[in-house]
Amino acid sequence: MTEVVSSTSPDHSSAKIDEEDGSNKSVDYSPGCGIFGRFPLTSLAVFAILGLIVGIGLSYWDPDTASAQDSKDILIRWLGLLGDIFVRALKCIVIPLVFFNVVLATVEMVKMGKASSIGWITIGVYAATTALAAIFGVLSTLMFAGQYSEKTFPEAAAPVIKLGCSVAGNFLTESAGGSLSCSNDGSNEFEIVDVSNYFQTKSSPRPNLSLSETIYQGVFHKLISSNIFASLAGGDLLAVVFFAIVFGVALGRLSSKDKKSNVHDIMVECDEIFIQMIVWVIKLTPFAVFSLLVRRLGSDRNLSESFANIGYLFAATIVGMILHVIFTHLIIFPFVTKINPFKYLSHLTPAFAMAFASSSSAATLPVTMKCVESTGRVPNNIAKFVLPLGATINMDGTAIYIPAACIWMAMLNGITPNAAQYIVLIILGTVGSAGAAPVPSASLVLIITAYNTVFNKSGVPEGFAFILAIDWLVDSFRTMLNVTGDAVVGVVVTHFANLQTTKDLEDKEELEA
Repeated sequence: MTEVVSSTSPDHSSAKIDEEDGSNKSVDYSPGCGIFGRFPLTSLAVFAILGLIVGIGLSYWDPDTASAQDSKDILIRWLGLLGDIFVRALKCIVIPLVFFNVVLATVEMVKMGKASSIGWITIGVYAATTALAAIFGVLSTLMFAGQYSEKTFPEAAAPVIKLGCSVAGNFLTESAGGSLSCSNDGSNEFEIVDVSNYFQTKSSPRPNLSLSETIYQGVFHKLISSNIFASLAGGDLLAVVFFAIVFGVALGRLSSKDKKSNVHDIMVECDEIFIQMIVWVIKLTPFAVFSLLVRRLGSDRNLSESFANIGYLFAATIVGMILHVIFTHLIIFPFVTKINPFKYLSHLTPAFAMAFASSSSAATLPVTMKCVESTGRVPNNIAKFVLPLGATINMDGTAIYIPAACIWMAMLNGITPNAAQYIVLIILGTVGSAGAAPVPSASLVLIITAYNTVFNKSGVPEGFAFILAIDWLVDSFRTMLNVTGDAVVGVVVTHFANLQTTKDLEDKEELEA
């Protein structure tokens, strides 16, 4: 089966793949159906704006009674139902789809004799772009460092309890002499000494991992699965991708020995089945974007207060992302590939909308793959290999945010980082981001780990609650940057591997004509 990817305008048409298998079928991957499918970008923009308006409006609804609060929660829950179903359906389909895509792409590269070279090129480019992102994260934070201020945090009060008695209003009370009785007078509050940390929750909401444990568990431990079926069921994307690569190499070598592989034919058909299923889900994208934005914005009870405490960190993070886009995607990318970055990135608008709404590289992956394939700049087998791998290890947004958040928390706690600590944060941002899961808010544990490692602290830093308050929004922008990086790396890998694309063939035919 030969696949020809057509490059179409992102404004008024949709990405299609024509399959020349005798039936000459055409699969439409446009987000939306009917009139929404004919104008996908306009539909996405309209529903996103509506979601922002409704979500922000709900965030300012401050119920004054418990019943009114319940009504608000129920309304937000039902408005967010379609978005929740949409993301769940994508996550259900994306893992097996990634497995079949990576296996088939690896088989094709083995047959071409370029599996090893393409693999190393992909990893090298991803590592380089992530390192640049971490550097920009430090630089952008230094631009705003003068605006950061130190904050004094009150000492945490000791945890206390009251023990009720059988008589209403009476509690176990300690008298001046130390005896205990049930009464409504005297001292009836008792301090909890949590010797075994059994009840400890609020003071340690996140595990305190060392740098070694973070790299071991976040990268190497996740790379090799002890049970591939458990990894498939648990959504462990990195283990699934690695297993699929090894499986694809073995299947490719078997197929290259002039043997007909029934397994390969079955996987091709399974891949087509899952592609059709993902198409049906993608049709709901405009409505899902509205639903997801309403739920996420409407659930925040005070947006203005959240940004007042941490506005400069948010600004530094956005500036770091802008610097990374300008330098990496708008300067280095066209210099290396000789491709107009604006024209190429314009095809990714549906993926940007999905990334912003879902905050998950894994959930956005099917949309990203179809957007990249629609450009004609990346061969299908390269896209099916590079993009799933990028969704697991290429976290440019996280690499920017880790040093930015750590520096902000340090200055908030009266610590002025030195040059050596900045360098260590760049290294941690580069290495640690590769271990972040492609799901919402996966970088929070990494931020705590990096902070404690660099500044020799333990536990949860003071001020981390402010980061939690706006992480949902920063996470959306991080995911958009991650998706952009994956798409750009796909073209760069194609360029360095000297592979001919559908766009190249079209340009050649136009010149000959």
